[in-house]
Amino acid sequence: MRYAGAFHARSKYIWSDRAIPARICMKKLLVPTDFSENAFLAAKYAATICKTQGYSLHLVHYYTATSSGFDESEMAVLNEDSNLLKADITIKDWTQRLQAEFPTVNITYHNERGLLVEALAQEAKKDNYAAIVMGTTGATGAKNIFWGSNTAIITAKSPIPVIAVPNKPVHTAINRVGLLTNLKQEELITLQEFLHCIKGDIDLTLIHAHKEQESVNSLEEKLALWLTNIEPFNAVRNVNILTAPIVREDKNLDDIPEVISKIIADNAIDLILITKSRKTFFERLFTTSVSKAMTLDLQKPAFFGKTI
Repeated sequence: MRYAGAFHARSKYIWSDRAIPARICMKKLLVPTDFSENAFLAAKYAATICKTQGYSLHLVHYYTATSSGFDESEMAVLNEDSNLLKADITIKDWTQRLQAEFPTVNITYHNERGLLVEALAQEAKKDNYAAIVMGTTGATGAKNIFWGSNTAIITAKSPIPVIAVPNKPVHTAINRVGLLTNLKQEELITLQEFLHCIKGDIDLTLIHAHKEQESVNSLEEKLALWLTNIEPFNAVRNVNILTAPIVREDKNLDDIPEVISKIIADNAIDLILITKSRKTFFERLFTTSVSKAMTLDLQKPAFFGKTI
């Protein structure tokens, strides 16, 4: 391992040309959908992971009256099967669209009545799911948000890891991974969960925001000591360190999200790892401060470890 320091600022259907039985797939990614384009971007990202990892993909839609009911003209056409739900047709068409782009990935799906934030966590406990993959906003999301969204709520209670995908095309290769760190042991659990979910060698970048008054020498000593914790992870090829001071011109201002966002934006990172067991730090990343509308903007896919 090489270190590089850089300190600076319940019916299921299968659609597959290979006709692989779902039962032989060792792991699956669980992808909820509201049939929006944002959800389709997340599903494509999940399908890319499935293709490289040998996983299958399961789509689920939790329907309401809006997604399950036909209007009168639609009912006239489909009067031969009045029990057919609109969501059944939509998810079938949606799945075929995804399958056309990823013909070698085994894709299953089902619709179910229920509330997404409650039912998805229960579904995640079944069938050997490796992770949930979903967009940061759904059909009504006007911008890339996280805190307060369904994705944030699901992330907070999910029994398996959650990968949140921003609402834009993203680089699908996962070679350079950033770990947000405050030099805590639980962050190593997040890294371990990620490497268990996404097999393959990676370059790891530790991202740390520190107090402005902390000396460089003191910081280097802390990081050098903490780096010994990474040595057992054989999949980590190289470790890079990116740090930046938190400069507070306003004592009421929390600049941690701004500093971290800049570090991520300025570096070629494919995916970031975020530990959620430390509630205070986690919330400070995503909640808006009193004096400034600044939260961590998820411009890269983010992996959140399962609830501890």
